[in-house]
Amino acid sequence: MYIMARKILITFVGMKDPYPADDDAPGPILSLLKIRQFDELYVLCAGAGAVERAKDLEEEMRAEKIAARLNVVDFPLEDLVSYEEIWRKLETVLTTIDQSMSSQTNEWYFLLDSGTPQMKSCLLLAGKTGRYRVRLLQGIPPHYAQGAYRVRDITDATPSLPVQRAPVRSRILFQGAPDIGDAAMCHESTTAEALYTPDFEAGEPDRGIIATSNALREALGRAERAARYNEPVLILGETGTGKTMLARYIHEQSRRSQAPFIELNCSAIPEGLAESTLFGHERGAFTGADRAKTGALRSADKGTLFLDEVGDLPPFVQAKLLKAIEDKTFYPVGADHLATVDVRIIAATNSDLKQKIAQGSFRRDLYERLNVIAITIPPLRQRKEDIEALVRKTLATWNKDYGEHKYLTEEAQELLLRYTWPGNVRELLNAVRSAAAIAQHDAILPDHLPSDVRAMQPARAQEMPPTDLHEDGIDLRARMLQIEWEYFARALRQSHGNREAAARLLGLTGHSFRKALRERFASFVQSEGWNEE
Repeated sequence: MYIMARKILITFVGMKDPYPADDDAPGPILSLLKIRQFDELYVLCAGAGAVERAKDLEEEMRAEKIAARLNVVDFPLEDLVSYEEIWRKLETVLTTIDQSMSSQTNEWYFLLDSGTPQMKSCLLLAGKTGRYRVRLLQGIPPHYAQGAYRVRDITDATPSLPVQRAPVRSRILFQGAPDIGDAAMCHESTTAEALYTPDFEAGEPDRGIIATSNALREALGRAERAARYNEPVLILGETGTGKTMLARYIHEQSRRSQAPFIELNCSAIPEGLAESTLFGHERGAFTGADRAKTGALRSADKGTLFLDEVGDLPPFVQAKLLKAIEDKTFYPVGADHLATVDVRIIAATNSDLKQKIAQGSFRRDLYERLNVIAITIPPLRQRKEDIEALVRKTLATWNKDYGEHKYLTEEAQELLLRYTWPGNVRELLNAVRSAAAIAQHDAILPDHLPSDVRAMQPARAQEMPPTDLHEDGIDLRARMLQIEWEYFARALRQSHGNREAAARLLGLTGHSFRKALRERFASFVQSEGWNEE
C-alpha cells in the first residue's frame, strides 16, 4: 500500500517574516505557506527576535487557517555571518530532526529565502550533499513574477556535492582549552562572556562549561542542580561575569532545552515599550501598533525567559510580571482574552535589589518570587586561576580565525594577572583581542595592552625617558641608543637568550639583530653578559 510522504518545510526566520516592517505584503515563509501545503514546519531562530517573529508567524498561520504544525528551533549564533558556525550548528539540528522522524516517510523542503546570506548558503549546501530527501525552493517576489508570489524548485538546477560525514554533537558549549600551537583544533568561538577554562581531570562530571577556580565550580554546581527544576533562578554578579552564559547553560541542561531560550535586556527597553515588549500587544492597541506582537513571554512558551538586569523593569510592569509568574496567565496589551504560558524564569542583575526595595523602585514580592534559587558568579579578581585559560582560549580562536600565531609574552601575562578587571571576563577578552589586533608581530608585549592594564607595571618599568631638556642639553643619540638597547635586552631575556626568537619579538631579521649586537651594542653586550653565540 502506498503511503504518502509527509511534507516537511525547514527554513530560517528572517527580518521579513511574517511581514516586513514597512510592507503589507507577507514575507517569504508566509507567502510560501499560502500557495503550498506542508504538514510540518521547522523554523530555525537565531536569537530572541527571530523566535518572536516565529511566534508571530504562527499567529498569522492560525488566522489564515494554515494547518501545518510549526516547530520553533532554537538556533543561537554568536556570529550571524559565520559560515563555519552556521554550518556546524545546522548539521547538528538537521541530524536531530532527521533522527526524530526515522520511523516516518518524509519529504523535506528547504526554503532558501529567509535569514542572512550565510544562512541561506549553508542551507543550500546542506541540501546538495545528498544526505536528505530534500527539494530546494526559491521564492519569487510578486514584483519579479508578474504581480503574484511564485516559487521555483531549484533542486535539479544546482550541482550536487559529495557527502562529507562529520561528527555531530547534540549540544556544543565549550571544550578543553587548547595550547596556542593547537589553534587549528579549536572549533568553538568565544563570546564576551565566555566561561572558558581547561578540562576537568579524568573522572569529573561533564558540565559542558568547565571551570578551574573553586568559586566558579561551585556556581556551576548550583546551576546544574537548578536545571532539574522549574523554579525561578536569580543570578547575581557584576557586569561581564557571564550571567547570560550561565542562564543559557541552565536552559541547555534542563528538560526545556529543545524549546526557546529568550533573552531580554530589561535595561535596554524604553519604559513606554516595556509592557508591550514583555507581554505583547494586539493590533491597534496603541498608536503605531499596526500589527500584533507576540512579546517575550509568549515567545518563550515551553522554554526559558531570561530577564537580564531585571531590577530596571518599571514598577507597573513588575506587578504584572509577578502575577504572570504565579498564575501563568496575563493579558497582552489591548487584549480582552487571557494568554496562557508555561515559562521558566531566570533573572539576573548586577545591582543590589535589596537596596532598590528599600528605595521603593523594586517590589519585594517579586524579589521573593524570583529569588527561589540564587546563584552568585564571583568576579574575575576572585578567581584569577581562570584568567590563563580564558586568554589561551581567546588567542587560540583568534589564531584560527585569522591564520596567525599570536601569543602573550611573560611580562604581558604577568600584567593580566595583576590587574583587577572591573569589567570582568568581558573586559579581559576585549583586552586580549585588542592587543592581538595591535601587535604587528606574533608576540603580544605589555605595550600592546590597554593603558589601564599597563598601569599595573612596576614603577621602574613604567618610567618614561625624561623629555625636559637641561640647560646644558643631552646627548640625544646616546639616549636613543640606551632606549633601543633596553628593548633588545628585554627581548633577549624574554627569549632566554635565543637571538632568532628575540629578533622576531622586535620585528627584525636574525641577521640584523646579531649585527646590531656586534656593532652598535657591543659594549652593552659585554657589560651585561650577553655574549655572542
